Amino acid sequence: MPTDERLQQWEAEHGFAGIFSSTGRDINRKCACGKRTKTLSSPFCRMCTTRAHSLLAADAQDDVPEPRPKPRRPPPADRSRYTWCKTPQCTRIAKHQGRLCPQCFVAGDPVTRACPACKKSPRAGNRRSGVCSSCLRNIHRAATRLWTVSGGNMALACTALAQQGMESDATASAQLLEALQTDKLTPEDMERVAFDF
Repeated sequence: MPTDERLQQWEAEHGFAGIFSSTGRDINRKCACGKRTKTLSSPFCRMCTTRAHSLLAADAQDDVPEPRPKPRRPPPADRSRYTWCKTPQCTRIAKHQGRLCPQCFVAGDPVTRACPACKKSPRAGNRRSGVCSSCLRNIHRAATRLWTVSGGNMALACTALAQQGMESDATASAQLLEALQTDKLTPEDMERVAFDF
């Protein structure tokens, strides 16, 4: 079939103008600019599609209202809304017993009220260890990092913890080593690690 008749038959079948591909075998949809489109469902070529998107984006930017400027700092707290710390010269909000801020509460009796890890925040009442939530989060992060670096070898990770703890608390390190040497680990793991202090 001659190419002209083939093109006319294709246009009559699909209902829009066509153009031959660069090889001359296939027929593609023809864009208004004269180039072939990417697919039959798209009426535009790649260049016209890019131009249409940029025009739509420019129109959308014109319609968007300007954002309101953010306030530079939050308004001061309403003095009548909160209960303030009763300690002289303290300007923080009271939380503990309705009279003291967390810092003043810990400063009153640091031995029994302070977190055993950071010694700054109040002791957590919902945990037996008394470790505050921020210290607990830091401990979980450090444990995850140690576990990843040790390659999942529990004996290696616990030995590193025991060696680190020997400087500060020898009894806790000894307890950790005793727990390791009982039946918490498999014999294969115990043979791989040398406990030398």
